[in-house]
Amino acid sequence: MKRNVITYSLVLAAMALVAACADEQGTEPGSDSLPCVTLYQYTVSAPYNSDNDASFRVAANSATKEAYYLAEPTDDMQSRLSSLGEESYMDYVISNGTQLSGIAGASDADFMLTDIYGPYTITVVAVGSKRNTYVTDTFTGLDWEDVCQGEYWFYYNTSRLSAFTGLDDWTPEVTLQVCTTDETLFRFKDLYGTGYSLKITTLPAYTATDSDGDTYTFVRVPSAETTYTYGSYGTIYVRDVGYWQGNDAYITSYGYEGGMYADHSCFLCVQYYVSAGSIGYGYDYFFPY
Repeated sequence: MKRNVITYSLVLAAMALVAACADEQGTEPGSDSLPCVTLYQYTVSAPYNSDNDASFRVAANSATKEAYYLAEPTDDMQSRLSSLGEESYMDYVISNGTQLSGIAGASDADFMLTDIYGPYTITVVAVGSKRNTYVTDTFTGLDWEDVCQGEYWFYYNTSRLSAFTGLDDWTPEVTLQVCTTDETLFRFKDLYGTGYSLKITTLPAYTATDSDGDTYTFVRVPSAETTYTYGSYGTIYVRDVGYWQGNDAYITSYGYEGGMYADHSCFLCVQYYVSAGSIGYGYDYFFPY
């Protein structure tokens, strides 16, 4: 790449209920005959790590006496379920899992999973007077490998952004990493401070050639939280213009694209913003050593 070529608070991500107990539910409050729980998953924000930590809520109906959860690698879970069968597998979860404090009748409880790497399945068993039921959800913890180190150049919209970051000339050394389970997913590790990385996703189907004849692959920049604040407006976030406008065409057709070259140098057309609105937008750059 040539030098002249040169966006967590807690976000609710409720997951679909996986259960088959509706046909035996009562029609009046408190009259449920079959125990049943609903499992919700939430994305965490700092100081937790959303790559490897997740928060869950379990909501139980009136027929649920107790509930237990177990998280295990998805391959292990599927193998165990296949060999034991559903009833014995639920017994396994009850014996080897964790009882959810506070679940008794119509109630709810929360739990956290941390330091998860790879695909995991979370099973929650609802215990009733005569029968048990279960639901599952999945979470894949991300792992990363170093690609290269380099300098990251920030866009500051002249005096506006530099005025509240105080980082006019800051060009930090940063490590570019690739996800071990998704070769299109990269991150600039801890770019905004420990635990605050910037992720980008390459779009292999979209490439272009710059004025110097060098080819680059288009990239997307989903919203990321920084450690910076803007007065009483609070946290500053960053994202690409397509996410800002809610229109992918801004990235692929309207000239606001970001790109990654074969040597992993990058240019990113990003918007800095707070909850009240936009601060400004322009290009950030990454130059590998």
